[in-house]
Amino acid sequence: MKLTGRFQHLGTQLIIFYMIISLIVLSTSSYFIYNFIQGIIKENNESLLLQQFQQIDHNIEGLIKDVDSLSKFFLQESTVQRFLNYNPDMGEIEFLEMKKDLHASIELYISIYNYIESIYIIGDAQGVVGGTKSTTLVHANRDWLNRFIASDIYLNSNQAFPKMSIEGGVDRAYYNPYVLSPRNGMVFSMARGARPLYESVTNSVLILNVDEQYLSSIYATALEAGKGDMYIVDEEGIVISSSNEMDIGDSSPIIPALNAVDYGSYDNDKAGVPMQTVYYKLKNKNWYIMKEIPLNQFSEQIYAIQTLLVLVILGSLIVMFIISYFWLKKMIRPLHILAHKMKDMSRGELGVTFPHIPNNEFGMVIRRFNEMSLSILELVKKNNEMQDKRRELEIEALQNQINPHFLYNTLNMIRWMASIIKADNIVNCIVALGNILRPTFTNKDSMCTLQDELSYLENYIKIINWRFSNSVVFTIDVDKSYLDHKVPRFIMQPLIENSITFGREEDGHAIHIRIEVYEEGNDFIISVIDSGVGIAQEKLEQLNERLQLGEPQAVMKGSGNGIGLYNVNKRVQLNYGMSYGVRLVPRTDGTEVRIRLPK
Repeated sequence: MKLTGRFQHLGTQLIIFYMIISLIVLSTSSYFIYNFIQGIIKENNESLLLQQFQQIDHNIEGLIKDVDSLSKFFLQESTVQRFLNYNPDMGEIEFLEMKKDLHASIELYISIYNYIESIYIIGDAQGVVGGTKSTTLVHANRDWLNRFIASDIYLNSNQAFPKMSIEGGVDRAYYNPYVLSPRNGMVFSMARGARPLYESVTNSVLILNVDEQYLSSIYATALEAGKGDMYIVDEEGIVISSSNEMDIGDSSPIIPALNAVDYGSYDNDKAGVPMQTVYYKLKNKNWYIMKEIPLNQFSEQIYAIQTLLVLVILGSLIVMFIISYFWLKKMIRPLHILAHKMKDMSRGELGVTFPHIPNNEFGMVIRRFNEMSLSILELVKKNNEMQDKRRELEIEALQNQINPHFLYNTLNMIRWMASIIKADNIVNCIVALGNILRPTFTNKDSMCTLQDELSYLENYIKIINWRFSNSVVFTIDVDKSYLDHKVPRFIMQPLIENSITFGREEDGHAIHIRIEVYEEGNDFIISVIDSGVGIAQEKLEQLNERLQLGEPQAVMKGSGNGIGLYNVNKRVQLNYGMSYGVRLVPRTDGTEVRIRLPK
């Protein structure tokens, strides 16, 4: 999406981007902080409840020991022993008196030990004797008795003998067949196999029932830590004791025994309310005491902390935004100036620069901009100078031209006059001169083939030899594959002219001039070698240095048309660049001048 208006500014984009990133970070951090604090609270709950669970376990264990000791004392009572030694031959009156005495003992124990809800002693032959403070059971029908003998309470107590077995979640009405109402309160049945003192076989079961409400009162103090229910479940996950009486007999949403973990917690929902349920395994039985903690009771604390955290972060962000706005505005100011400077350059204002450069990454960019701006200005100046030089050279060459029609007509007239008088040397000289002048006036292209350039030199040498009595020996050492190579026109004639003018000896001895062409890497070399007097080493170095710098006043020129070494060197550089041109090579015999061109 293309941004328009103020949103195109880099500063605005940075501020908006910074705000969005900050809000994302704030939201994410708040979420994680909330979960982190909630996790800490859960861990603290587990640590706190662990101590409470251990204390509750200790209290329940103490209760079980007390009941166990009480059952042992009770079994030693004479009335209980008479019941255990029951003889079917005993008379009815004697049997009723025995039960009456036993009831008296039961009533005494229940009145003394308030945690005992009821006591029953059940035998296959004797029947059932027992009751609570308010009820007395002296007989039970045979069907109930048979069902009880087949029950888990009876079987487990005999199997655990001489220890006591414990069963939870037992309805009070279970032991009294005459009570028809179910859920008449729950008890914990602590049963022990019983036998006469001097017998080895159990014939009865002693059951001491502890009221579930008494047991739940043991862990009632833990409920003060907060809202939520606490309950005890058996190994099958059935609630056998609870702070909420309506939950007894229901199934727990999780059975800790299946996890084979003695202590831990899990999260669940109860009636749509998120809960943390912490569980702990009791020592004497495979039972678990569990505490439900509504997580919303910590929400107010967490929200208060979160609100404070959000306010602090928002306040910090506002301060950061204000500071960042002015800081970014100051930092981006060089970019705004740079953009305006570049607009000025696009309108043709060259050489614009920054007077003040910051000492940072922007400063590096601005330094490069200043260098680029000055370089562009320098290149424009150099380009203008090169154009001026080229125009000067062209004007200089034009100044030496004569009307071609007049010159051709004059040369033809002289040739016919020489033919009439049979002056063949004059005719040949005129023909050579015409061959030299023809490409000058007929071909306007600044480039020609190497073969055309060599043909031009051969005609030029013919005229020179007529002038100097054949004192110039001209040799061409060029491979035929190079003849089609394109070279600037008239670049070798000034070199030949210099060799003849400055290299020929005054005594008239012949001068040898040789042209060699070869390749050197990616370059194409044309070498003009003469056998003349040569050039002193110091003078040669000065000439090369000034040719490199392009100083025309210090470079010797030809005596004929004025286009000398400087002209040739400058033309090559204008066409191919400063890495090409004319250079003099030191030799012990004569002079060598090389023209370097691209291959």
